[in-house]
Amino acid sequence: MGRAIVVSFEDETIRVLYATFRRKNIVVDDALILRNEQFDDFLLKEKRKEFIVVNSFKDFFQDTILVPPTKARLIKILVEAEIRKRSQFKDFSFIYTTTGEKIVQQRRMKEVFVFAVRNEDIKEIVNRFIFKGKVIKAIYPDIFSLACLIRPEPMPLLCVSETGLNKNIFLIKDGVMQFIRIAQSLEQGIGDVDIQGIKMTINYCRQALKINPYLIMLIGSLCSNYNVTVDTSIPIACLTHQSFRSPRTNGLTPVVRGSQMSSALLDFISPLSALFIPRDRDINLLTIEYKNLFRTRLLLRYSTALFLSLSIIGMVYTGFIVKNIMESKDRLSSIRRNLPDIDNTLTIYDMKKAELAGYMPFVTSFRNAASIPDIQRFLYLLSELKVDSIRIDYISINTGNNILNVELKGSVKTEGYAGMQMDYQKLINSIAGLKGVSIKSHGLDFKDKSFHIKMEYQ
Repeated sequence: MGRAIVVSFEDETIRVLYATFRRKNIVVDDALILRNEQFDDFLLKEKRKEFIVVNSFKDFFQDTILVPPTKARLIKILVEAEIRKRSQFKDFSFIYTTTGEKIVQQRRMKEVFVFAVRNEDIKEIVNRFIFKGKVIKAIYPDIFSLACLIRPEPMPLLCVSETGLNKNIFLIKDGVMQFIRIAQSLEQGIGDVDIQGIKMTINYCRQALKINPYLIMLIGSLCSNYNVTVDTSIPIACLTHQSFRSPRTNGLTPVVRGSQMSSALLDFISPLSALFIPRDRDINLLTIEYKNLFRTRLLLRYSTALFLSLSIIGMVYTGFIVKNIMESKDRLSSIRRNLPDIDNTLTIYDMKKAELAGYMPFVTSFRNAASIPDIQRFLYLLSELKVDSIRIDYISINTGNNILNVELKGSVKTEGYAGMQMDYQKLINSIAGLKGVSIKSHGLDFKDKSFHIKMEYQ
């Protein structure tokens, strides 16, 4: 659920609208009418910080210009250059809409309607809020804001609204602004003199713009203040936006508290229209500097909220850790108090250690003896060898590094070199097959039939 405050500057009158967004409904909570000299006091007393502004600009530049088809960012640059060339504005903000295409000198060109105002006028409005510590989210021209309430129609509409005694006459086709004219009037409401001015505007649209309006659309308080005795060439109707008809209709539906619906809509149609501007309709005239200021303020607000949240979480976590530390400290103190006399324990430990030192030589000797491989087991393995044609003359066994270093010497009784070699190889293979035995070197001398074998047993 979001809330919004819309301030509408209408000549010397300022209208303020308080609204709340609830799902698909807009609830109008309150509405005020202020004089210009009362507005500064209102800002001082108002607690909310962010506002939406709708303003009726008296001095503006409008025109339809032709630009070649190109990218959107380049169109904006071309439009800005044309405004500088055609207007007397040096520092300005502008909005533009593409109204159609046109063939000029066998070239396809885009028709763009532009609306520009001086940045001085924008800064004058913004500064009134900034000096009171407030922020403006957007500034909408009242004519473009009201145009967002009108359903796009292929047939052109000539719309008329009122700001003070001035009549705002603007032409809309396919939901796009085509022309704007501000006509001065002698009194509020629609009279015969105003109808004559509207007829002149219709003739201008037909002759200069080649557009023939099919309907005159009255907006806001003009619908309830209609005093015309002359006939018009085209029908006249009042704006009845589908979102204003009934709470049961689809879309955003305003619900007004404490006043009649029709009266509130007619008198506050300008600020109310700012709540129905589509997101894709870029009619915000705030300068880039003020837009960046608003984004920075919004970022700082969210960053501050995040910092405060993290700080609270950090303090809670720190308190939890400190609590655990204190509990652990108390638990250690309790254990320390219940420990037996440590000096007595150390004395007994030293005595037992000294007694153990007297047995260490025997323990070391026993450990070394236990680490020597079983010689009897090795000799038993040798006795299993098939040595019918082999005579072993010499066996040497030495211990070291938990292994037995064994050396065998003997001779082969077989006659002939081939037989000697065969019986000797059988001996080598038998020894190599013994578990835990690895042969390091061996050799056979055919002259005297002697051999030697070096091996290890683990």
